[in-house]
Amino acid sequence: MKADSPIALANLTKMSNEEREALLVIIRDRRLAPVRAYEELTLMQSQARKEQLETQWTKQLGMFQKELERADKAMTKLEQRGTKLRALELEIEEW
Repeated sequence: MKADSPIALANLTKMSNEEREALLVIIRDRRLAPVRAYEELTLMQSQARKEQLETQWTKQLGMFQKELERADKAMTKLEQRGTKLRALELEIEEW
């Protein structure tokens, strides 16, 4: 490229077709760099959010399992208490 910079622009009329095409490629790459950076950052942000959601899901699932175990124990106790009450009721009826 013949002196192509933001300060000293190349003279397009003195360039061959290949040089103009190369210049276009350079300009496209320069303009696409921020887009690529944005896409990469968006992907990283999306991945971080997914990991955060998976962590929250795992935590909530653990809490759900603990609460389910507590509910299971409470149901067992209620069933035992109901059986005990029924047995006492039958005993009272026999008297």
